[in-house]
Amino acid sequence: MSNDAQDVGCESRGTLNKGVLYVISAPSGAGKTSICKEILTALPNLRQSISFTTRAVRPGESNGVDYHFVERDRFERMVADGEFAEWAEVHGNCYGTAHATLKSASDEGADLLLDIDVQGAAQLRKSGLDGVFIFILPPDMQELRRRLQFRNTDSEEVIDRRMTNATGEIQEAPRFDYLIVNDDLPRAVSLIQAIMTAEAARTYRVLPTLPQDFGL
Repeated sequence: MSNDAQDVGCESRGTLNKGVLYVISAPSGAGKTSICKEILTALPNLRQSISFTTRAVRPGESNGVDYHFVERDRFERMVADGEFAEWAEVHGNCYGTAHATLKSASDEGADLLLDIDVQGAAQLRKSGLDGVFIFILPPDMQELRRRLQFRNTDSEEVIDRRMTNATGEIQEAPRFDYLIVNDDLPRAVSLIQAIMTAEAARTYRVLPTLPQDFGL
């Protein structure tokens, strides 16, 4: 192929796909973290957004891998400087997604997975950010409590508080694009992968990447 032909081929290509932002939220104990880990393992090209948090590191977690663990005063400075696209205080700890994280993925055309709480998802929706919002539900409230107790990490008082919060969070579920009932982990993961496959083929996402000679 001649250099001229190569040049024409390059010029006929569409623009870089900006990637898709997937926002997954759920009440504590619904299985969101397990689902996200499975999806990230199954889809190696999917990038995980690493949130900032003020909570303590749990056994098995690593700074910069599970979260960016920071002191509350640093987190508050970041809030004051407008560094977060969303942030919220949940169960006494602060969590936030940095603008820089979203911009980096968009600039590189990478699909990005955000594992965030309902408050944070609401902030992103309100900002007008283009994203796919997925809510994970437990089979029922009794099963949710059973899962929280099975983790054996919280007192009954804390579990009661999480259950109260879950009731309010579930009321926000109709505002999401998709609802997944996590009654079976492999099935829930499969459903979300199907959503991601379909979203990647959305007309408005594909059109900008098509060759110019299509005339679309």
